[in-house]
Amino acid sequence: MIHAWAAISILLTTVTMGGTTNNILRLNIKKEPILDPNTVCKTYPELSSGQYNLCRKYPDVTASAIQGVQIAVHECQHQLRTHRWNCSALEKKNKNPHASPILTKGYKETAFAYAISAAGVTHQVAKACSMGKLKSCGCDMSVHGRKGRHTEDDVERTFEWGGCSHNIEFGAKYALKFLDSKEVARDVHSQINLHNNRAGRLAVTRNVREQCKCHGMSGSCELETCWKAAPDFRKVGDVLRKKYDVASKVQVDITNTADAKLFKRNGQRPHKMDLLFYEKSPNYCEENPNLDSPGTTGRDCNRSSDGIDNCDTLCCGRGYNTVRVSRSERCNCKFYWCCYVECQTCTYTEWVTVCK
Repeated sequence: MIHAWAAISILLTTVTMGGTTNNILRLNIKKEPILDPNTVCKTYPELSSGQYNLCRKYPDVTASAIQGVQIAVHECQHQLRTHRWNCSALEKKNKNPHASPILTKGYKETAFAYAISAAGVTHQVAKACSMGKLKSCGCDMSVHGRKGRHTEDDVERTFEWGGCSHNIEFGAKYALKFLDSKEVARDVHSQINLHNNRAGRLAVTRNVREQCKCHGMSGSCELETCWKAAPDFRKVGDVLRKKYDVASKVQVDITNTADAKLFKRNGQRPHKMDLLFYEKSPNYCEENPNLDSPGTTGRDCNRSSDGIDNCDTLCCGRGYNTVRVSRSERCNCKFYWCCYVECQTCTYTEWVTVCK
């Protein structure tokens, strides 16, 4: 069970209508909301001056980028659900997750949060372009009409690029502008954040997939049309989680300038998709308001697990209680343009072990 689902969603107002509808920008959602600087840029808190200026110029794209950040926070919660720090602090009402104190640090968890946020913006903007909802972009037509080949069941087939490809290039460029514009300081911290942002964008661009449709009598596939699609975001999360597990600590150059080159502790230059950090993480056992870290008291643990979610590890040696609980949580959430998420409400009654 994901403890973080019980947290109040970022900037969301909740209504119950057979399920749960969450309004990301606190707009009075209609089928096609008006997205202008007043409804987007002045609603989302703590944008940097660079982000605010970009938002004023492209409010509709920024609305999609903001939705991408929230999708990233939900995926962060899924990927780190068994960890002591499980991203729940990034999802709070009236708060930009990038304003969290932990994102001012150089921890391994900070690296993951930056990378998955950049991936979320890239992914969501690319998809919104292909939906025809944004004024500044549309389908990626760069390969439209060309021939291609792929192998299926050991049989090589020819296809034609067509349909409406997700505009991955535009999504990645906007993610770069929107998130990298926050890094105005010329220091190693900003340099590492920029590196991790790039790793997040690459997790999307390097995993673009083909989607195809057959044409012909009775599905004979005499002609096959394919288009480029963003990867499923769970796959993006899985890729970044693997990078998080082997994240590299970097040597901090004594000059601490953006011109200094980053090196891993083994002396090698990092790869583009390596996640980088430079500070040892705290244990996250106790609540720490200075880090916006809730601690692990009240978290579900697994007493039969050999993993990091076992009760001895997750509860930091404080012990646990076994209780019977009945609770309702958001589940099966779907994000819609623009800018809301609809969730079902799942009710569970079960015996659980909970950290003291």
